[in-house]
Amino acid sequence: MVWLPVENQWRKLRRICKEQMFSTPRLDASWDLRREKLLTLSDYVNQCSVNGQTVKIGEAALITSLNLMSATLFSVEFADFNSDSSQEFKEVIWGVMECIGTPNIADYFPVLKKFDPQGILRRNTFYFEKLFAIFDGIIDERLKSRGTSVKNDLLDALLDLNQKPDPELSRDDKKHLLLDLFVGGADTTSRDIMTRVTLEPAFFV
Repeated sequence: MVWLPVENQWRKLRRICKEQMFSTPRLDASWDLRREKLLTLSDYVNQCSVNGQTVKIGEAALITSLNLMSATLFSVEFADFNSDSSQEFKEVIWGVMECIGTPNIADYFPVLKKFDPQGILRRNTFYFEKLFAIFDGIIDERLKSRGTSVKNDLLDALLDLNQKPDPELSRDDKKHLLLDLFVGGADTTSRDIMTRVTLEPAFFV
């Protein structure tokens, strides 16, 4: 969304984010959720301290960010501190963030784009397809349960937009918006924590 030209699509997505994701009522409503995830992180760090285990700050911050974003967007948790079952999902998210953050030499020398010398396009395609498949599954499951339960999360808000006579977002639009919010939120939060710990080690003691 950041790189879209300032046209109707950009204005539409910006308005939806402002009204549905970053509005004061929604942020206030998610305060307890944010507190819960931070307490879970604190409990995990304390337990590691008691057991004499090393805490991987970057991974712990990423898991906390993933669960906060997934709970906000989909009302589910995707990762767990002590489970290997979520490892694949964490690897997909980490792979997406690495691909996005890796400088691509083909951006500076367009003649190299078709050769993909760093393999960034191949890795992007691989990880994005896996993540979009996960989003497709979540959307399909939510559409099936819409008649029996209401989550009142961002996904419900996006699906409600399609109930209008003139739907504002296609399914692909929704998936790309969720990708921007999910990966962007998880990445910046975990990186901010790592930066704070690096600059002020006493902050995490």
